[in-house]
Amino acid sequence: MVKATINKEHYACSVTNGSHDIIVDEPLELGGTHKGFAPKGLLMASLASCVAITLRMYADRKEWPIDKIEVEVNIDTENGETIFFEEIVCTGILTEEQKIRLEEIAAKCPVSKILASGHEIRSKVL
Repeated sequence: MVKATINKEHYACSVTNGSHDIIVDEPLELGGTHKGFAPKGLLMASLASCVAITLRMYADRKEWPIDKIEVEVNIDTENGETIFFEEIVCTGILTEEQKIRLEEIAAKCPVSKILASGHEIRSKVL
């Protein structure tokens, strides 16, 4: 469960999962107060961090010599379709086969699976 609360201040939302709190906001040029990630940036952050964590878990299990993993995510639209672009940099010595395997594993992180599948959103105003 995640809960977002917004009052009258444009457009800062307090978001909590019961254990952790963050602020999500819009940038100044969109009328926000720029106190935190914009919603779209938070979505990209969710994907980037999920990929990084998944790759770290896999590399550690395989005992591959990776010191650092950086994942950059951008979103663009092509022909009306939203596309997530991931650029992954692994600091360490990897073979081409290991790099290919990491690309396959990146697509298997939970957030990647959610974004890649068709899904339904059901809303109810109380």
